[in-house]
Amino acid sequence: MYRSYRTVAVLLYHIVHDVTDARFTLQSEELHLNNIGSCSPQDVIVNIKHGSYPAVNPDGYAFPKHFVDPATREHIHTIELLSDGKNRTYSIRNPRPGNWYALVYIKWEDPRTQKVEQQGLVADCHTILYTDLQVRRETNISLIDCYSGITIDYNKIPASFKCMSLDNSEPITLNLTIKNTSTKNSEILFRVQSLSLPTEDNYLISCAFDPRLNNEQTITFNPFPNSWHYVQLEIISGNATKYADCESYYLRSDLDDIANQTTLDLMRDDKGRFFTFDYGLPTTDLHDATSLVNLTSGDVKTLRFRVNQFLDIGGNFAIEASLFMNYKYYMGYKRELTKSGLLEFTEKNQFFKVVICMDIGHASVPLETGHCKFNDHVKPALFVLNSTDSESIYDKVIIPYPDSGTWYITFRLFCDEVVCPCRTSDNGTKYYVDPKAIDRNEDIPSSENNTRQGESVCNTTVVLSLSSTSCLSGRCSNHGNCGLNTFGGLVMSFCSCSAGYGSWDCSDDSRMDSKIYMLISVLLLTLSNLLFFFSIYVAIIRYYYSEAMMYTFTMVFSTFYHACDAPAQVAYCIIRGSILQFGDFYCGLMSFWVTLLAMSIVSEKIRSSLQLTGAIVIALLTTWNMHSFISFLLPVAIGITILLISWYLDYRRTRNLRYPRSYYTTYLPFGVFFVSIGLICYAFLQTEQNYKIVHSFWHMIIAVSVVFLLPDVKRNGVNPFLPGSDYFKSPFWNVFQRSQNPIAAD
Repeated sequence: MYRSYRTVAVLLYHIVHDVTDARFTLQSEELHLNNIGSCSPQDVIVNIKHGSYPAVNPDGYAFPKHFVDPATREHIHTIELLSDGKNRTYSIRNPRPGNWYALVYIKWEDPRTQKVEQQGLVADCHTILYTDLQVRRETNISLIDCYSGITIDYNKIPASFKCMSLDNSEPITLNLTIKNTSTKNSEILFRVQSLSLPTEDNYLISCAFDPRLNNEQTITFNPFPNSWHYVQLEIISGNATKYADCESYYLRSDLDDIANQTTLDLMRDDKGRFFTFDYGLPTTDLHDATSLVNLTSGDVKTLRFRVNQFLDIGGNFAIEASLFMNYKYYMGYKRELTKSGLLEFTEKNQFFKVVICMDIGHASVPLETGHCKFNDHVKPALFVLNSTDSESIYDKVIIPYPDSGTWYITFRLFCDEVVCPCRTSDNGTKYYVDPKAIDRNEDIPSSENNTRQGESVCNTTVVLSLSSTSCLSGRCSNHGNCGLNTFGGLVMSFCSCSAGYGSWDCSDDSRMDSKIYMLISVLLLTLSNLLFFFSIYVAIIRYYYSEAMMYTFTMVFSTFYHACDAPAQVAYCIIRGSILQFGDFYCGLMSFWVTLLAMSIVSEKIRSSLQLTGAIVIALLTTWNMHSFISFLLPVAIGITILLISWYLDYRRTRNLRYPRSYYTTYLPFGVFFVSIGLICYAFLQTEQNYKIVHSFWHMIIAVSVVFLLPDVKRNGVNPFLPGSDYFKSPFWNVFQRSQNPIAAD
């Protein structure tokens, strides 16, 4: 069951070029490894994504602050199936070539409602998954030159073509000529897509034209640099009005925005640890992970870097950007609102904004509206920074499991002409801007002394940081551990949270119990062991000193183990938790063992030998697997066997019961009853939610059962729960008395 990315399996599929259909066949079933009970089908979830591992949150926690919106990334395909042995198929039409990654896990359930199962008492079930990938390739694709054109006979449509673009962002102008047209012809649908064949939803350009009116078309589009592009021509059988007119792609004014675009390659700085690296502009300072990007209005600047497959995709990639301003901004500077909620600017401190776009495989064009445009696709910008105040000049985004490929970060500076004409005062030295919404149709006084038209030329510097780390900066908010999942040789980092925290970086405490609740739980689990004082007292007055010592160690180790195993907010560890855990399990098993031997009718020599032998065997079993039912069953079964055999042999020899009749009729049945109730609670009734109550009850009932199970055979005619009148005259107490022998004189 899903608990964190530690419990997921990772699968890798490679899809080649020219694939029109990728069909995944999945089958899951339960593997039963013991003869106890049966296995129920589990809900299995498979998330498939191109380019990197899917970043999902099956436990329902929200992604932390600054995390990228998952809707803006590559689509994640989700498949749900039962582990009942039935096949499930899932098809992806026209998939991108390259590596596809799948996460497989059992559907998350709230752990607080889960049963605490004991190994060896329940069915040992393992969910297995069989997968198969079959692809269908399009073989009838003609190879053309993107920069020459296409000439095709109308009767040969539908047709598909592919071509390779150059390693730059220059637009491609494709000349299309349709031959042998007639008045009976229908309109033609033109689509182009990069990397894979286009579909109704995925394309760079989709338009229609009538070859009867114009059989020659010139279509201009922005390509992916150095990538395969697929052109598809189809006959439109129905209404073509829902498609754009291909005539509109002949002379595109929006392409003028990239006329002054420059592209720079960034330098990589590896840190020598998993998924830890930086990118920046080439510099002589090897310790500087930031880049100063100088911008001038009218220019578009693009920075390019590469995220490698396998090596770079398992961490979290952080992008931070800030306008380089004076010191007042970095000290929390805020502009005061004037009348009507406007902000004041001056000639020396003008309004401007920088729109930053981020894309994989291509560069888009930043727009003054705060969006990014690439062909017909418009999306919100990664960052929109403006000089309003200190909260607006900085922004940050974290991208979990970044996609492999070439990344492009594009900058564009807009001056105050985007918010002006503006009201002015003090002879035009000050002007006022509404940073939230500017109504260009607002009535502005026409007097030149009262308005500012806005400037189109300005410049600024952006401080940029690009860095990748395992987890979030190599940490998990101090509430978890940063681990690595290496399933199948694929490595990814993840946070394993503790103390009730959750989310991607262990920062969400919405499901964490209150500190009072946690404190009460710890007190129940620890103070319930104090009932062992009664067991120790009874063992001592009945002259079971070795047993009393073992009950003492059991009480001490159990108390401090549960105090250490508590949530970090209330935990207290006197030594390492693993040592306390071993002591708790070991002393608990030894208490059962010495109690059964104390009930047996054997000589003291045999009892001491069996105690030592049991101590060694139980230590080995506890070290082997302290949670296994075998570790508990084996010593208890042997102890009960020794007990019954000794009773039988003694009765056969003497034809009398060794212990008082009240022991067999009252105390032994009560002791067995209490132990049975305790074992049932421990083995079958514990859940994560009631653990503190049921396990505390287990402590108390086992401590009480010892009082009834230890036979009071070493004393005669006394109350079994009170010391005898001659108790303090026993040899044991002579240890604490002064010797009466005279001391020899010198």
